Amino acid sequence: MGFGRMDERRLLKKLQNGDEKAFEKIIDIYSAYIVKIVGSLISSKGTKEDIEEVVADTFIALWQTAERINYKKYSSIKAYIAVIARNKAKDWLRNNGQDLQLLDDVLLVDNSLEQLIVQREQQRIIAKTLKQLKPLDWKIFVAYYYQYKKIEEIAREFQMNPQTVKTRLRRGREMLKKILIKEGYNNNEN
Repeated sequence: MGFGRMDERRLLKKLQNGDEKAFEKIIDIYSAYIVKIVGSLISSKGTKEDIEEVVADTFIALWQTAERINYKKYSSIKAYIAVIARNKAKDWLRNNGQDLQLLDDVLLVDNSLEQLIVQREQQRIIAKTLKQLKPLDWKIFVAYYYQYKKIEEIAREFQMNPQTVKTRLRRGREMLKKILIKEGYNNNEN
């Protein structure tokens, strides 16, 4: 497409300066991509209009947070807006009483089939790994990451201290990380 990192940096700079034309260009470039992300998460649970609303909310959030985009942390506008879209879709699911299924949470950071296959495999390994947790830890992990419950809510539900919930979540993440690294998925980013 001829849209390189330098072009994107200039576009981001303009967006951060409140340039509406830059914002419109970003919408033109990434709309189909954002529809794909949002649709993959909520299409079976919502309508076409719901997807359109979440996509619109994503671009509004981009506009409202543009000045805070750290280009060094996010490899591209595409990566940043993908995170926003994913979070907006998760918010929609939570607000509509829906849970995210373990294998639904795939983020399409690029459009390649190979990347999608890798992400699906990672999700399969995560689902398998979660089954290795103690039943209570599994319930806590799912409640927090897939049902979007807050720590305090989980603590009340399972009659435990919020700090205990945090500790169990941390241990679950550490276990996931070890198994993913063992399986050959090493993410060098923080």
